[in-house]
Amino acid sequence: GKTKFLTCRIARLIAESPDDRFRVLGVTFTNKAATEMRNRIDGLLSDGRDRATLTTFHSFAAEILRQHGSHLGLRPDFGILSEQADREAVLTDGMKSIQTEDDFAPKAAQLLPVVTRMLDECILPEEAESRLGGQPHAKLIAAIYKAYRDRLIAGNQMDFSSLLALAVDLLEKKPAIAKQIRRVYSHVCVDECQDTNSAQFRLL
Repeated sequence: GKTKFLTCRIARLIAESPDDRFRVLGVTFTNKAATEMRNRIDGLLSDGRDRATLTTFHSFAAEILRQHGSHLGLRPDFGILSEQADREAVLTDGMKSIQTEDDFAPKAAQLLPVVTRMLDECILPEEAESRLGGQPHAKLIAAIYKAYRDRLIAGNQMDFSSLLALAVDLLEKKPAIAKQIRRVYSHVCVDECQDTNSAQFRLL
């Protein structure tokens, strides 16, 4: 019933403000859930449907980056890597540019979960070494993490975790863009908000 409750709230916000122009952002986790929300709103509203943006976290982050990602070096037509093998290939390429230690020569498949976790925590490259704490080879892992992010941008590519991490990075570095988005969306409704990870919560 939470999704039904949320869509009824969005519909009420719009229906009770026919003379206003603010938009309502409804965010969820999956394309299926976003489609369900859109269908429900269509059944609840006769006017003002265009004032509701119902989307996933990743789609919302991608839209932010397509509009404003040039500040980070991205072009609007960037691709999204959804396959593990493609992400490993980018990571392998980044690792080749870094001189590894004699006792540490990991495979991309071993390091990708670490890289993903740091992206999910929105860790900046310059913060990575300290955030890794006393972990062995922290300096090298931090350098690999930076190389991965850099190569994604250089190749005009994102993966799902970097979509969120870079959108957060952009909004924190460019508060005027965040202010503009807040001006458009005066209400943000989140489906299953308790399930957000760090990156999703920071984006909100």
